[in-house]
Amino acid sequence: MRTNILLSTAFFAAAAIVAAQSAGSVWDGVYSAAQAAKGEGLYKFECSSCHGDDLQGSGPMPGLSGEDFRKEWDGQSVGDLFSRIQTTMPGDKPGKLTPDVNASIVAFLLKSNGYPAGKADLKGDTAVLDKIRFQAQKR
Repeated sequence: MRTNILLSTAFFAAAAIVAAQSAGSVWDGVYSAAQAAKGEGLYKFECSSCHGDDLQGSGPMPGLSGEDFRKEWDGQSVGDLFSRIQTTMPGDKPGKLTPDVNASIVAFLLKSNGYPAGKADLKGDTAVLDKIRFQAQKR
């Protein structure tokens, strides 16, 4: 009986550690520098004609960098941004890009907004990305 209680306690403690490690914010280095570099090329090919080479947008196309972008997404998840891109972009053919391509573009957007790189690539998985919070300012 005591062994079962110890095993149960160890299991739940390990699960809590895994959950804590998979959650975080954009300030925790959630993409790799290599992925952001790949995303930059993809952005230029797939997105810049509407959102601009400088990510500032044009006309009805929103900017994807700067204070307005950071405020727009503050408190939301990276999964929210990823889902919007996945389902609505590119405007002429929504859903054309693969989740991995979109994850690389999101990595480039994070880099362009001053969020630090880490060691691992951002995953093209909404369930994982929903656990990463945008924070306009580092806390």
